[in-house]
Amino acid sequence: MLRLVVRFVSILFLASGLVAVIVDGTRSLAGGSLYVTTLANALQALKPLALEELQATFGAHVSVALAYALMLIPVSLALCGVGALLFVVSHKHRATIGYLPE
Repeated sequence: MLRLVVRFVSILFLASGLVAVIVDGTRSLAGGSLYVTTLANALQALKPLALEELQATFGAHVSVALAYALMLIPVSLALCGVGALLFVVSHKHRATIGYLPE
């Protein structure tokens, strides 16, 4: 049951990543230049004080350069990456029948 839930969530993440690619592509075509939504831009749009809260929470544990690099990742890549990771984790491994060839 848990495997099915994780598989469903992974498909939702992959679909959300595809939607983010389509939104960025549409904005790029309409604007005439390349437009990529980063995690920092998405967090700022969803909750204006989110970046300051993250810095206050993880500031002592994560280096500033790593946090800055993570905030520059495109939203579509982050969502598809998490979705693919969950999809691989939820994969059911088949039992080997018989002997392995030498």
